[in-house]
Amino acid sequence: MEKLVWGNQDPIKPLSWNALNAKLTKRFERLAEPKISKLHIPNRPEYYNSWGRGSVIWKLPPKSFFSYPSPRIENLAEPKRLQEEYVRKRPYSSPEWHVKDPSLIPEASVRIVQLSVAKSAHPDFVAPKQVETQITPAALHANPSLRVISLSEPKVKKETLYFERGRNDLPIRPVSSAAMAAQPSSRTQFLAKAKAVHGDYLPVRPVQWPVPRAALKCVPSPRIEVLSTPSARTPLSVNAINLDAFKVKDAAKVAICSPRIAKLAEPIKR
Repeated sequence: MEKLVWGNQDPIKPLSWNALNAKLTKRFERLAEPKISKLHIPNRPEYYNSWGRGSVIWKLPPKSFFSYPSPRIENLAEPKRLQEEYVRKRPYSSPEWHVKDPSLIPEASVRIVQLSVAKSAHPDFVAPKQVETQITPAALHANPSLRVISLSEPKVKKETLYFERGRNDLPIRPVSSAAMAAQPSSRTQFLAKAKAVHGDYLPVRPVQWPVPRAALKCVPSPRIEVLSTPSARTPLSVNAINLDAFKVKDAAKVAICSPRIAKLAEPIKR
């Protein structure tokens, strides 16, 4: 069977020579024609939008602008009228209600006059003060004394962490000459020493190390060649059926390893 390669233009099933040279019948040609609606107008200009679909805007013929609608169309164009029950409950459809003649309105009662009086403020109510302060003309034209000018200057702190910028090697805080000429004590020198590494510390073993020449020219024994050969395993399709494929033997469960194997099983000390 020929191997199928995806992505080519060849069909999955090869076409016969008779199918390639066959002639269509009238029935097949009729079924192959696209379905066209009765409302389709050929050669009608379409205005395409960003999705590529035809627009619903049609070009009207000039005669449609001078034609008159029929009585049926005028009847359908009229807005829907309100029901009689709704009109009885609210006789005025507009939100503006009609007011009766002032001469027909009776005089207001004592209760209505009492309710129409505006609510007065509390006796203890204090009106808000004006934000703007009224400055006298004398204060605007006054000249401050030397004492007032000195008090208006900002306070300069001598003890601060920020100083004028100098060279990059200078410290942030100025070091006095006595501190620069001082001799450290033995205790200060002992504390200034870096922490030493433990005596039994071994550095990290490099990933690559030189192989000795004797190991390169060494010839393995037959036993090592037998141990270096990979174990032959049956295919997975066969092992999937066998439920005891990974069963451990009873002799292997009771076996005791030799001192050499136990030594080789230990991890490498780094």
